[in-house]
This record gives sequence, structure tokens and C-alpha cells, in this order.
Amino acid sequence: MIFEGFPIRIGWELTLACNLRCNHCASSAGVQRPFELTTKEALKICDQFPELLVQQVDFTGGEPLLRPDWADIAIHLRDMRIATGMVTNGLLLDSNTIDSLKESEMHNIALSIDGLEETHDIIRGRKGAFNETVNGIKMLQESNFSPSIITTVNNLNIHELPQIFSLLKDIGVRSWRIQPMMPTGRGKGSTGLEVNACCIGQLVQFIKSYGFKSAKNSVQIFYGDGLEIIDESYKEEPWGGCSAGMSTCGIKSDGKVIGCLAIPDGLVEGDLRKRDLWDIWFDPDSFAYNRYFSPDKLGFYCKSCEKAAECHGGCSACSYSATGHFHDNPYCYYRNNTIADNQNLNEAYPISVR
Repeated sequence: MIFEGFPIRIGWELTLACNLRCNHCASSAGVQRPFELTTKEALKICDQFPELLVQQVDFTGGEPLLRPDWADIAIHLRDMRIATGMVTNGLLLDSNTIDSLKESEMHNIALSIDGLEETHDIIRGRKGAFNETVNGIKMLQESNFSPSIITTVNNLNIHELPQIFSLLKDIGVRSWRIQPMMPTGRGKGSTGLEVNACCIGQLVQFIKSYGFKSAKNSVQIFYGDGLEIIDESYKEEPWGGCSAGMSTCGIKSDGKVIGCLAIPDGLVEGDLRKRDLWDIWFDPDSFAYNRYFSPDKLGFYCKSCEKAAECHGGCSACSYSATGHFHDNPYCYYRNNTIADNQNLNEAYPISVR
């Protein structure tokens, strides 16, 4: 098989170091990886992007702002006319950092709000984290940035989604991405956060009530990690399943290449200290779980679904984290939507758009 696609968008874990120890963190971030890339190595990797038609690089962590040379990397990409984005917890934002974000012409900055104040602080493991993040949002807005917000939905915050929506509307946030918590990293052992059947049903009802195209929604809602299949009304084409190794990939802070940064570390495709990204990307053995998909590879949860040929078993990271296999997602929101008792769910979880 000769693969002809390109990694249009890359997620880059700049460092695994983090100033928080969030209970739901899929990466178990905190301490930097051994032998993380040097500045020289990182810039050399950037130089490989143009021939691969990379259009955007999103910096993640850990906390990417803990890497001292993040701005050097971003500016180097700016000079090559490659857009950059960043996911940050917002705790390190100050006037100097925001000046550097301006200089690098950062395309998109996303911060996480994982509940109202008490819930957010519990999940993030730091009292006052919620207020610090909200202050960071306001600082960015005052500097003419329009930050996006990410909420990782779990059993602790599912009931607060309508209130989070109202909060974001009140503070002028225009873009909100919601994604389910995955049973991996710290999230796998965090009692009380597990995404159970009731949580899935409530999330389905929330998405159906607060859809992207609702005229009353001033906050635009985007979905991640398999939720796309519930509300496709805002897309010209239906969701085609996981993009890992098809049009996206991830780079770990030690130079390892992986289909998606949410996929466990053991499933790397290559090492940028040993091979160029071009060679890894176009290796016939790379990203085989996606590139060589066929219906016979569908697992127990997905093999009888009418959408399987379209979505290929949904989010690869979620499927593998939950079952140890790809194309076998027990948390599929489309399936749970079709079998849910909507009347009972509505009685238990009444939703109205404000």
C-alpha cells in the first residue's frame, strides 16, 4: 500500500512537565520526560514540516509554557508560515508571556475549564486554579486574543455543563470544545470521575440540546474524541473516524512519533532522533491500525453498528484505552444514543437552552 496523505496538523507535546497534577490527565503529566528534545533538535524537526505540507502545529504538554524555548519554536514556525496553537492551563500567563504569544502570532490558544469553581479545583488538584484560569482568559481577551475553552467531561462535572455554558457566554468566550475523559493515565485510577452509562446518556442529551447551529447559542460548541458523530449538522461531510496517521499525528517531547498524543506511549511509530518524519510517515508499517482498516477488524462493541463503515470504530485512543484494541469503543456515543431511553433521560436531566 502506498499512502498518499500528509500530516496536515500535528500535536506536539513540548514537555511532560506540569505545574498541576490533574486527576483526569491522560498523560499523567508532572515531571518532564528523560532526554526531552533540545532546542536545536526541535528546530530541526520544524524544518521537516514544509515538505510534508504541515499547516498547523498545536503545542501541548504537560504545560507547554514550562518549556523555556517554546517561543523560539513558535517563532521559527511562524517564519515558515505554519500556524501554531497552544493548550495551556493558563496559570503562567502574564504580560511577558502574552507579549511572546503576540510576537509568535499564535493562531489559537485554548485553556481548560473542567467544571464550576469547586469542581474544577478538585479535578485540577489545586485550590484557586479556577480563578487563575478565568483571570488568564480575561488577560488574553484584553490583549485581543479570543481563547477557546476545553472541557473534559466526566461523572463529576457532567451535571454542570449547562452552567459552564452560561459562564462562558457571560465572559465572552466564543468557542468551546467538549471531549469525554478517557480511562487512561491518571484518569484510569480516579474514583468518581469514571464515564458511566448514565454520564454517557446525559452527555448525549446535552449535545442534542446545545447543538452548534442553535440560534440561541452564542458559544459555538465543538466536539472531540468521537463525540462528532452525534451532531454532524455543522459539517459539510460526515465524520470519517479517527484521523491519526491519516491527516494528523503527534510528537512526544522526546521525539517519538505517535498517531495521537492520547494514545498510550507504547504505540509509537518511530523516533525523530533516528529517522526523518517523512520516512516515518510514509513507512508502509506506520499507523497500520488506521491505514489498513477493514470491517473484519471491528471489535465486539462496534461490529454490528450501522455507522461502523463510516467511523471505523470511533476514537482510536478511547477504544484502545478502554479495551486494549482499536475499532472497539465501548463508550461510543452514537450507539448509546440509539439505545437510550430518552424519556427517562430527559426526566432525570432536564435541559433548556438559556
